[in-house]
Amino acid sequence: MGGRQTTNILLAIIAGVLLFGSAAVTGAIKWIAIIGGVLLFLYAVIAFALYLLRESVKALQEAKALGRDAFLITLMGLEVIGFLPIVAGYALLLWLQSVPKPFEVVTHSWVGTIWLGILVVGGSTVAISALITRRDLIIPALQYGFSLLIRSPLAPLFLTMHGWRKARMAGDGIVSSTASAFVGLFFGLMFWLILIGIFASMFGK
Repeated sequence: MGGRQTTNILLAIIAGVLLFGSAAVTGAIKWIAIIGGVLLFLYAVIAFALYLLRESVKALQEAKALGRDAFLITLMGLEVIGFLPIVAGYALLLWLQSVPKPFEVVTHSWVGTIWLGILVVGGSTVAISALITRRDLIIPALQYGFSLLIRSPLAPLFLTMHGWRKARMAGDGIVSSTASAFVGLFFGLMFWLILIGIFASMFGK
């Protein structure tokens, strides 16, 4: 059956050449090949898009079973990934048009504005959801951070005392405990230098 179909196709091509000429038949074959290639490409794109859609729905369903935070993080990730081809495609179009710095142009365009909005809104939503989920830990975290802020100017003293006390509780001798205290002093002084560098960069000219 396959051989008979091939023979029929060849006979049809020969008949077309005899009736319309080789140029017309060649042009028709070329257009048929172009149209077939375009249809095949569209089919591949649609099939890939449907595959991604199924996988995205599956990922959202699995994340929803893990809780609100996982669902929102997955949703934001899918939005970012889904909008990325638009950003890249627009940048490619500008590059093909010989526009200088296409990604910078995209950043300041409506595409970049939407991209920034997705990141800000999505990130804020995830952060608020995480705070609501862990609201019992907010007050202890604030208290701990405030205590570190108060003790930070005296970091060399506190870290020296901590190194000495920890070594003595572990049963170390005077020499080893003194060495641990000096290590604490060293890290305290390093912390001071870091703070000085931060404030110098903030208020310096």
